[in-house]
Amino acid sequence: MKKSDLWTGVLMILAGVAFLLAALLLDTGLESIFCGFFGSFTAGGAGMLCKYYKLHSPKHAAEYREKLEQEQIDLRDERKEMLRNRSGRYAYILGLMLMAVSIVIVSILGKMEVIGEEAAQLLTICLAIFLIVQYIAGLVIYRLLSRKY
Repeated sequence: MKKSDLWTGVLMILAGVAFLLAALLLDTGLESIFCGFFGSFTAGGAGMLCKYYKLHSPKHAAEYREKLEQEQIDLRDERKEMLRNRSGRYAYILGLMLMAVSIVIVSILGKMEVIGEEAAQLLTICLAIFLIVQYIAGLVIYRLLSRKY
């Protein structure tokens, strides 16, 4: 892992703390969403920090060196590069981003009573299910293409 991964983890934890403070200090009706963002940012950042420190400890130096060599091989492997490109094209990157943003927007609109709370919950559940299905479809398509080629 690079030094930028360390800083990304630290920034994610700081963003999580900012969301926690917003949830505790602001009275907007969005406290549950802010708490969710707190958990996801903090857990992701903590995971990155743990991985960074584990791989950079002296007793894992050989493992880290081997991991870097394997990453370089994987990045330069033409077959794997073609599979990554094709699976991304077939499946989901844009769709995942749009679904994630849509879930947040619908949740915010429901909490702010722009649309009904029940309608917002139903839309959020439907969009979340679609997000999960699309992610799984990307994994399945990648594996099918991997077997084919």
